[in-house]
Amino acid sequence: MSHTDLIFEKSGSRLLRLSEKLHDKHDKLGEELPGLAQLLEDIVDPNTDVPREDSVRRLLQVFWKSATDGTYSGILNHYSNKEKDFIRAFVEDQRPAKDIGREFDDVGVSLGSREELPVLDEQEDRSSIFPSSSHLHHGGSLFSAISKTIKSFEERIEHVTLYNDETKKVKIAVYIDEKFQNWGLTVKNTPSLTFVPSTSWGIQQIIKYAKARNLKVRASGYRHSWSPIFSADGQIVISTLGLYRSTVLPNLESLPGSQFFIRGTELNSIDFVGEPKRGQKRLVRIGTAVTNQMFRRWCNKQKLDAASTLPLNVIMVEITFGGSNAPICHGAGRKHPTLSDLVHAIEYVDVNGNMQTISKDQDPKFMSVASGCFGLLGIVTHITLELDPMTYTAMVPRKIPVMQAIPPPPGLADEDIPEPLRINMSPQERAEAQANFEKQAADAYYPEWFWFPYTSKVWVNCWDNTEDSQGAEEYPSKAEVFVQWAETVAIQVIQESEAFFKLQNLFPWAQATLLSKLGLYAMPDITDPKDAIKTNLPDAMHFRRAIQNVRVRDIELEIPLQPKVGSLKDAGQDDPINWSLVQKAWWDAILAAYKHKDTCPQRMPLELRITGPSNVTMAPFRGHKLGTCSIEVLTLQNMEAEWTPYAQYVLDKWMELKDNQGQYLETRPHWAKEWATMTVRGRPMLEYIKDSYRNAIDEFRETMGQIAAKQGWDVKEAQLRFSNELFDKIFFTGK
Repeated sequence: MSHTDLIFEKSGSRLLRLSEKLHDKHDKLGEELPGLAQLLEDIVDPNTDVPREDSVRRLLQVFWKSATDGTYSGILNHYSNKEKDFIRAFVEDQRPAKDIGREFDDVGVSLGSREELPVLDEQEDRSSIFPSSSHLHHGGSLFSAISKTIKSFEERIEHVTLYNDETKKVKIAVYIDEKFQNWGLTVKNTPSLTFVPSTSWGIQQIIKYAKARNLKVRASGYRHSWSPIFSADGQIVISTLGLYRSTVLPNLESLPGSQFFIRGTELNSIDFVGEPKRGQKRLVRIGTAVTNQMFRRWCNKQKLDAASTLPLNVIMVEITFGGSNAPICHGAGRKHPTLSDLVHAIEYVDVNGNMQTISKDQDPKFMSVASGCFGLLGIVTHITLELDPMTYTAMVPRKIPVMQAIPPPPGLADEDIPEPLRINMSPQERAEAQANFEKQAADAYYPEWFWFPYTSKVWVNCWDNTEDSQGAEEYPSKAEVFVQWAETVAIQVIQESEAFFKLQNLFPWAQATLLSKLGLYAMPDITDPKDAIKTNLPDAMHFRRAIQNVRVRDIELEIPLQPKVGSLKDAGQDDPINWSLVQKAWWDAILAAYKHKDTCPQRMPLELRITGPSNVTMAPFRGHKLGTCSIEVLTLQNMEAEWTPYAQYVLDKWMELKDNQGQYLETRPHWAKEWATMTVRGRPMLEYIKDSYRNAIDEFRETMGQIAAKQGWDVKEAQLRFSNELFDKIFFTGK
């Protein structure tokens, strides 16, 4: 059997193959990766218990103890001295994660907050901008760094001076010709100016400055969008986060204690609009610089009638609300639309530098466009969201054989299923598996499935909510958050290790196998409902932390659910759903991973969520009356060469799905994911997008014109100021 064909063995067998190679006395790999063979053997051995925390520690110890591979020490150089101490305590001193988590909470960690601090005039009292003294007992070097940073800002921006306040005491931080790159490294350019304002008034001044010089302005937060929706060479970027926090990895926002180093500003404020009443929805005004981590903490701190939550959200905590709202992001559950559907009001700075507000109270007909407008109306400063009273959940995630979690679709024979995924199932067992999948997909408050490439089980994370708070605890715990963060350190090491690269050259599936095995291993598997994870809804939605620290590539399509009979157009909300199309999309992706065994381009999970329809004009989910299959595949960012053709292959499979009338489904990509360079049945994706959204684009432009007429600005000027090449082609030109 060739090394590539070993992918058809179970993952445990593959890990033992790696172990055998590491024991080869004629090869020095075992010496270069000391302890890895034993770790792999222990993980596979059913009689050996390797707790998750120990598996992460031992993996990092492999590279710490290596006499020839310097990756561990090289990765540590990315961290501050204090952070290095924590990592070394975990890896080298073998201190428990629960102890380290407590210390993080006591000490706090710097998020590069010096670049979020205002640039002050000489006469301003700089001591007023620092955190409280209780968090600076270890911070003399931080104070010095902040002072030096402020001085360097003042030296660099003498000829571009704008202010955050009318009194002109607080300058807006600005970078000249600072290179821009998004998180996934798919977009790179050099704006002439990158501003980091902290107030709406500051943003108004930036827009007026841009207008006077005929420059375009686009906003960014954590820069997670893979599609080219950002600014361009020679133009202006408004970063709602300091550049260190938004661009430098590792990012520490998800760690306990990080909140002590986030400076409160107008743009990251969170406030109730009116007084929340028991059992009723409530309105919360949120600055677009607010991150999911900040909002999660805020929600969990509210008590009694004020206890509140969003009913849906993305998993990641390192993302701003400006960044998740503009491209119409989503959560999970057929009951739930998109985040943009929850927008009650939106505040933005228009082309003239004036503050404007659009709300459901005053302008309900405008909200379907304004709530998901890609920044084309102007720079959004605040959004008011409709929240629910706090609810809770008892999570019972399971690791289930692939054939049981989402059963193979009709027509996929057992012999066509990769051998390591096959299990013997009676007709009754198949029927039960099918019924269970359909019930979870149709009815669960939150339905989600993860397949880690080449593993034989799926992590099924489907749950319902409850108003019962009894037994609810913080999740993940401080110790678990630290371990999740340490896992991202391990992934960085595996990606950069020369010794592991040698192993990867011998076995193309080595990295994918190890990452998948450890990834699935890290997920909870609750076999007894008595052991359910009882937690607040925000914690359940954000069950994974530190995702920011592992750059990935990602394509996601929104596939409309179809009725079992008839057309979607004529279907009622309660009509039976043809789940076989969802099953086919899922299994097409699994089979694609095995088909590309020579390079194993998919190194990260296949993920599927079921979502609800949307009323936002440009939402990919609009018109999906029965809901949507949101399905995506990911890989590590350094797999770019292998990823592009693989992603296109998977996309081609998904775009071949047809309805009961034999017509291609109205499947669309997620606006923020990778799609701009893809094709659909031989046509550029952009052409397909314009056809698919033809009526919606007309509606968007018409409504945008109505908004402009009412609020006193010009659509053409808005295009010149706030659009970019991509949105020009979609909304403003015929090409």
